[in-house]
Amino acid sequence: MRIHECGFALEKRQQKSRNVIQISYYDRESSEYLLIHVQENVIMAPNLPEKRKMLTKMVNKEPMATSDVVELMASHDTLVKKITCYHVADQCSKNADLALLTANLLLKDTSDANPTVRSASISALAALPGIEESSVRAITTALSDQAAMVRRAGAVACMRLYSHAPEVVLECGLVTALYEGIRDSDPIVITNCILALDSILHSEGGIVVNKNIAHYLLGRVMQFSDCNAVYVLTLLLRYTPKSEEEIFTMLNALDELLASKTPAVLIASVKLFLHLTKDHQHLKKDMLELIHTPICKILSRNIPETSFLMVEFLQTLGDIREVFGPHYKYFLVRSKDPGYLKTQKLKVLPEVSTESNVCQLIEEVKPFCSDYQSFREAISCLGKLALVNSVAYKMCLSTLESLLDVPTERVVVAALECLLTIISPDLVTENVTRASGSNAELPEGSAAKSEPQGGDLHQLTDKMKQRHKIGPLRELPDLPKELIAAVTQAISRSTVQEAAPTLVLHALGTLATYIDTSHDIVESISPLSLASALTHADLVTCAARVFLARPAQMQLILSAVLTRALKTPGPPASRAALVYGALMEGPENAAYLLRAFPKRSKPPSEEQAA
Repeated sequence: MRIHECGFALEKRQQKSRNVIQISYYDRESSEYLLIHVQENVIMAPNLPEKRKMLTKMVNKEPMATSDVVELMASHDTLVKKITCYHVADQCSKNADLALLTANLLLKDTSDANPTVRSASISALAALPGIEESSVRAITTALSDQAAMVRRAGAVACMRLYSHAPEVVLECGLVTALYEGIRDSDPIVITNCILALDSILHSEGGIVVNKNIAHYLLGRVMQFSDCNAVYVLTLLLRYTPKSEEEIFTMLNALDELLASKTPAVLIASVKLFLHLTKDHQHLKKDMLELIHTPICKILSRNIPETSFLMVEFLQTLGDIREVFGPHYKYFLVRSKDPGYLKTQKLKVLPEVSTESNVCQLIEEVKPFCSDYQSFREAISCLGKLALVNSVAYKMCLSTLESLLDVPTERVVVAALECLLTIISPDLVTENVTRASGSNAELPEGSAAKSEPQGGDLHQLTDKMKQRHKIGPLRELPDLPKELIAAVTQAISRSTVQEAAPTLVLHALGTLATYIDTSHDIVESISPLSLASALTHADLVTCAARVFLARPAQMQLILSAVLTRALKTPGPPASRAALVYGALMEGPENAAYLLRAFPKRSKPPSEEQAA
């Protein structure tokens, strides 16, 4: 079965030894798909073979004689007439004779006793060029017809007429008629009128939503279908209440919608609530209390698409920990979840973590750190959970220690990046493992455009502090020896160095005070770092940072690195000049520019608790 642009399809098949025609089409007036099985002798009598061929050609959009279309249009069969009207509306712009010969028949059918025939003829009539005045009269009558089906068709016909005769629609009063249609008793008519107005008045910013329209639509929105309700609620975002009394009146009308079981309606309602209360942020918690029950019910259905929609939306609501923390089990990742849902759930788990549930969350996340679909997000989630308290911090370090020993390089790289994020979050950025081609400032230091001159270095340092907006250097926590051994083994692997050379250099510079063989690793990674100008510049910064931690072992290595970099135009030479100037100025500026961290005995979480 094929669905064509004209809105219907025709399929012939055998059913119980009888020829049956299956017709499926989209009814634009009722906004529904209709599937009808009709015995051939009902539609095709009395000239069964000829009409069958004509109708089949029409549905398949094959070339047809205009006389055949006119013959089908004159049929008394409602279904055949409706299908023919769709065909005329679709083909009249390409066939002037077809529009001319069917105009009178369509005008006659607009007064037919059957509302289905009236609605189909009005839709087709609006598409015919050259008879705009007659179309306007028919549409105006249709908008006040007793049958809701005809009024729906009249609203849609306004858009069709506007597509080829915009001046006529704007000058003949159809816009006013459509505004009046917003107060129709049928919800679909209301939606069609709003859609038509938004399309016709697009150049003026769309439909104007005033106080009366806003309150009227919000009062009737529960009568709309889910799809139409979402559209109406989105439309109401254009209206801003003028007083607090009006705001609370509209909020009271939203209470029932905030308990909706339909994800799209619930999200649209929350967006409208946030729009109305943008100056009353204290009401946000009350809204979260209202929506947490329906959201948990939606998540409990375990439908991947709707769960993804809800979890993604929750991340836009800011702090949800207090309300959704006790209900964290609804956000747990399941092994049979698709990859996109696993990733989204792992992003929201830190948002619902609390002192009481963080250990359970870490245990739930651990198995997914080796999952090929979500390992990166799972490890990143661990890093965020580690900052909740000291117990979570120690659990995450233990988990990262085991991940650094796995044979898969990408897991090791993700674990190493997570570790650096935990111990120095003000230094690590999201693009630490990037392969950028721009001459931007990197986490390890800055690539100056020209060599700094003498006293300008202090000014340069002040500018960097202002640009990065970071305070004094933080001390590094006291890391377990087993973890340091795992890090040393990981960054010493050639496969890891090839996969993420920038990250390895950054780890070396940050943990130089811990890694006894850091100078040997710098020497071994030097040839690999020369392949890229930016990586070469990072090597210069790394060597200087290791030198500040281990000057005796790094003196000759740093000298060789600086000499080579100064001979390489571009970022390496600029970085070498900056590093050289910083070292000459003294340890304070060098430590700041190079971000060389000293040790400390307590992890960040314990210090914050103290």
